[in-house]
Amino acid sequence: MVLGVNPNTELRALRTLRDEGLLDVGRGRASRAAGTSERSEVIDMVRDLIQLGRRNGFRRDDLVALLESMRGQEKR
Repeated sequence: MVLGVNPNTELRALRTLRDEGLLDVGRGRASRAAGTSERSEVIDMVRDLIQLGRRNGFRRDDLVALLESMRGQEKR
């Protein structure tokens, strides 16, 4: 604890960064910065979409199939 931070707090922070796509965690102690703030924003929006879909009765497979069916159809 070089900075005097509780190890549980440190692990929680690392998990949050990983979950937001800002940190790639490798084996052992290998970790590296990843992604961008834009990537984090997209991840947040995808999470919101998943929650909306679940509230409206969509299963994971339904959402994946919907996204795959829309591939190449995005507005430009």
